[in-house]
Amino acid sequence: MECFAPIIFRLSPVALAALVGCSSGPATILESDIPNVSAMETIVTRDLKHEGTEIVGVTVLYRGEISDCKITAADTTASYSEYGWSLISEQARGASTVLNFGKGRRVVRIELSENQNDPMTSSAVLRVSRPTAASGAASSAANSSPVAANPPSGGSTGGIDTLEGFAPPVN
Repeated sequence: MECFAPIIFRLSPVALAALVGCSSGPATILESDIPNVSAMETIVTRDLKHEGTEIVGVTVLYRGEISDCKITAADTTASYSEYGWSLISEQARGASTVLNFGKGRRVVRIELSENQNDPMTSSAVLRVSRPTAASGAASSAANSSPVAANPPSGGSTGGIDTLEGFAPPVN
């Protein structure tokens, strides 16, 4: 043990962190522009759809510790902002929060569920999709964005009355 201890103390903080390891996973989903949910471990990634280099559809299941949905939601929102995503809506109800983000013609819906009995076994579900317009809403040009970066206060999302999958969490 005497020979090993001096080696560890001579390592730089970066090298020591690499040696010891870090519990956080990759910052994004499959090296894309879609951040993972903050401080949670990916369990399953399924239903992956690409258009060129962009992920336009995927469902990711997470587990980890959520002791306060507000903190996890704020950290996740900050991460999405760094990657150019806009927060469309946030609905919090009890021990769950739903976050909806938009970027270009894609939307991400994240459902955070705090396990109040054992916060270490909390879960999250992330879904990436292209929104579909409600009947009667016009979406003319293929390059027009169906997602408003800053939706008006009336709950409208820039001409589309409702976006598929945008509903408050059930509790």
